[in-house]
Amino acid sequence: MIQPQTQFLDLYRAGMRTASDIAKASLESAEKLQNRQLQMVRGALEENSRSAAELAQVKSLDELMALQTRLAGSQIERWMDFWSGMWRAAGDNQSAMIGQLQSQADQLRERFRETYDLTARTTESVARLAASQAHNVGSGAREPAHQGRQAAERKSA
Repeated sequence: MIQPQTQFLDLYRAGMRTASDIAKASLESAEKLQNRQLQMVRGALEENSRSAAELAQVKSLDELMALQTRLAGSQIERWMDFWSGMWRAAGDNQSAMIGQLQSQADQLRERFRETYDLTARTTESVARLAASQAHNVGSGAREPAHQGRQAAERKSA
């Protein structure tokens, strides 16, 4: 029979394993996010260098306006990429955590089912053993009374 302490330790280990898995998923998500941010910073630096070079070559107001329009569009696109990446990373992180929690819940459900089955079998075995002992004790108590009646009947006969 599994002792309550063993069950507690198993549940504790499973909980710690899940917490570790969730922390790992969260840290991996943070790493991806930081890498994405670093890529964006590098891209912004490269674009800044290109923009400065292009600005140095502008010769008219029309060229300046065209360059400014293109740069504004590029900046908006970069910001949209940044925020979509942030939301995607947050969603991935939540999905990973929910998956880990569902896995933990499934493991706990299985552990409780096993414990319930074991308890039911043990209770059934104990009940059968108690019934058997009660039957044996009852049979043993009836024999001397039965023998006593037979002896009394023989005396009176």
